[in-house]
Amino acid sequence: MTRSMATAALLLAVTFSSVATAGVGKGQRAPEFTLASLKGPQVSLSALRGKVVLIDFWAQWCEPCKKELPQLEKLAREYAGKGVVIVAVNIDKQRENAERMAKQLGLTMDVLLDPAGSVASSYDLPKMPTSFVVDKKGIVRYVNEGFDGPKDVERFKQELDELTK
Repeated sequence: MTRSMATAALLLAVTFSSVATAGVGKGQRAPEFTLASLKGPQVSLSALRGKVVLIDFWAQWCEPCKKELPQLEKLAREYAGKGVVIVAVNIDKQRENAERMAKQLGLTMDVLLDPAGSVASSYDLPKMPTSFVVDKKGIVRYVNEGFDGPKDVERFKQELDELTK
């Protein structure tokens, strides 16, 4: 094998291995985080261990997010007594954007702030919005990309129901 062929083979191996490991997937431990909440105190994922957690990443400029968040708010209320916590992680750089949107949409669930995008980066979001459903032991069981409406709400319910049995 020539040196250039070996270099090309190594480059291909590195490229494909990095593609295969991109993003947090099903079966992996959810990356730990501690973020400020619009409600005041910081929220740590580790403090939610023992509960099913739906972590949704969103931004003020994301149109599907504006449709998804009110549905997640309804689910947060519906599943509150079933050991489920839904947190909406905002990635806008300006806190005011998250505050304004949360107020407009009447959100009472925890809205967490990730202005530096460090948590979003650790989850390596494929698109906006993206949500991760994490089981009681901290393992990602479902990754949901985007939001298309009622069928996605039904999928969320199925996932949450399965993990709260």
